[in-house]
Amino acid sequence: MKMRVLGCAGGIGGREKLTTCLMVDQDILLDAGTGVTSLDMEAMSQIRHIFITHSHLDHVAGLALLIDAVQINRTGTVTVYATQKVIDALKKHLFNWVLWPDFTTIPNAQSPAMRWQAIDYGDTIELDGRLITPWAVKHTVGSAAYWVRNVRAGFLFTGDMGSTPELWENVAREKLLKQVIVDCSFSNADYALAETSLHFCPDMLCQEIRALPDDIEFLIYHLKPGQEELIMRELDTEGSRAFRAIRCGDVFEY
Repeated sequence: MKMRVLGCAGGIGGREKLTTCLMVDQDILLDAGTGVTSLDMEAMSQIRHIFITHSHLDHVAGLALLIDAVQINRTGTVTVYATQKVIDALKKHLFNWVLWPDFTTIPNAQSPAMRWQAIDYGDTIELDGRLITPWAVKHTVGSAAYWVRNVRAGFLFTGDMGSTPELWENVAREKLLKQVIVDCSFSNADYALAETSLHFCPDMLCQEIRALPDDIEFLIYHLKPGQEELIMRELDTEGSRAFRAIRCGDVFEY
């Protein structure tokens, strides 16, 4: 199993230019922010499964455009997985014939470009030997982290999140977990903003994960533009473990 970072920025204008999107092998996306735009038509045509962590625009902007491209080129139906609350938000506010067409009815309801698949926390979906399990995180309504693995190893993608002790209790039990891709959006000077918006700053994140095994590698994403180096310096100062900021184009194998 291979994971490629298509987008990881916490906004536009900073060091990383594209917002959140991770590609697993050739057919799965985790979130569909503007990172989708790094794919050419051939690569987009192979995407069959998209897992959405939450409904915020920087994580779904590319979803609308990718589905349109798939429909135009008639490459088959894409299944979009999310909790029911996230699906409800996307149906109401994005795929509503006002901001964007409802692609579950295009070109027709029998053979649409997109279909929704509601998922429940804790339930595991198997896709050709790859297992994906959603876990609840505290962010906007219905948010989910995804635990992705095969029989050998795997990674946790938290999506955007604030303090969620229950998640780390689950993580500690997973023997195949090698890496955690986790949000750390703000510097410590913006502690109050991070807390209010349900994101992490270095102080908060280091406190949250202090009891986890040292052999789990923490990969940082969603750094706010212009704050990337400061946030990473503060993480290195605060924590006893090593942190690494992921970059667009990074590839990890499991």
